[in-house]
Order: sequence, then structure tokens, then C-alpha cells
Amino acid sequence: MTNPASTSEITQAELDNLLTQLQQLRSSITTARETIAPLETNLAAAYNEFQAVVGTLRRQSMRLQAEIASLRSQIQRFTQDEDDTQQQDVANDNFLYQEEQTTEFSLKDLEAIDKDMLLEHIFRLLDPDVNAEDAELLANLQGLCSDAAASLGDVLEELPWGIVWTTRNSQEDLTQQYQRLKVWEAALNRQLQNLKQATERLYKDTRYGLWQQQQKSQEHWHNFLNQCIEQQQDQNYELQAELDKLKQEWGRITSTNRL
Repeated sequence: MTNPASTSEITQAELDNLLTQLQQLRSSITTARETIAPLETNLAAAYNEFQAVVGTLRRQSMRLQAEIASLRSQIQRFTQDEDDTQQQDVANDNFLYQEEQTTEFSLKDLEAIDKDMLLEHIFRLLDPDVNAEDAELLANLQGLCSDAAASLGDVLEELPWGIVWTTRNSQEDLTQQYQRLKVWEAALNRQLQNLKQATERLYKDTRYGLWQQQQKSQEHWHNFLNQCIEQQQDQNYELQAELDKLKQEWGRITSTNRL
């Protein structure tokens, strides 16, 4: 987001310090990316192996639970009146939630302006007609900037450290350059924070527990999977028994209703 013009004069030392901070931010983002990528891969691999062994039983469990829920609903419709008032309250809550969503001002709208300004800055510094690398970089960044789902931080991640970062364009003075870089700093801080939150979510992901079990030893992992199979089978037996009881109850209700 573009900051308002500063009334105080910026010094070259302050600008150099900001450039150093930007380099540190970029380094932190790279480290965060390097942490997330293998973790996501490991969690997915552990989950896929778990699903290959226990997945069929888990799907059976979900099917049984769905049948139980459906049959309970049928039985309740015959044994009690539906609460229309409660349904209306839920509808009103949904309407209010939709209204709250539509009034939220999008950060992406603001970042679209900053992405356009970034492209203008690049055009003033690079020469894609002469330098093939500049042309390739510019084409990549233009694609990102036109993508509404890509944040300013995403674009800056793809921008190699060099003159685009360190050099003023012909339309800037020292203060304007500093203000532009402060906008970029804010975007990189958001990017780093998002990556940290993504990492925290992975650590809290249910697949993380599976991966931890997998890391202990191959023997432990196999024993763990066998235990999961036994537990899931026991649960499915209980669900099947509950479903059978509900079917009997439903049979009594329908037979009585026909009399």
C-alpha cells in the first residue's frame, strides 16, 4: 500500500539501512519456504501411506455415520415437529455473515495499485528489448502482477536482488524511493508472517502426528498402522450395530404408520 509522503527528509544512511532490512526479510522468507516445502511433502507422504492401509475402513466408517445421521433424521421427522423458528434463525445468521463479508475492504485491491507501481518502476530500469534475461524476468513478473490471487509479496519474492531494489528510477527522489521501499517492506513482512502461520498450521495438522509416528522407526510405524486398523474395525462394528438398531426402530415406525 502506498504510504503518504513524509514531511521529514530521508538520508542516504536511512535508505541503506532499509535496504539491509529488506535483504534480511528476503533471507527469512527463503528460510521459511525451505522449511515448509519438505514438511508438506513429508506430511502428505505419511498420510498417503496411512490412507493406503486404513483408508477403506475409514471410508466405511464415514458411510456408516452418514447412514446413521440420515436415518436418525427420518425418525425425528416422525416423532417430533421440526423447529421452523430455529431454521429461520440460522438463515438470518447466514445473511448477516454474508453482509459482513461484502463490507470487508480487500487488501488485494490496494496491493493491485502497488503491483502496477512496481511494474512501472521495473520498466524504467530494465531494458527487455536489449537484455533477454530482463525480458524473461519482466514477462514472469507481469504475469504475476496480473494475477489477482498473487500478492505484492509473491511478486517481490520472484524479483531477484539487484538494481530494481537498490536504484532510484528517473521519476523518484530519495524520499520517494524510501517510501516505495517501505511499501515493499510491509509486503514482505506480511509474506513472512503468512509463511510462519502456514508452518504453524502444518505443525497442528492431524497429518503431523502421523508423520511423527512414522519417524520413530519402521517397526513402530507398522505396529501403529495395525493398531489403527484394529481401532477402526472396532469403531465400524459399533457403528454397524447402531445402524442396525436404528433400522429396526425405523421398521417399527413405518409398520405402525401403515396400520
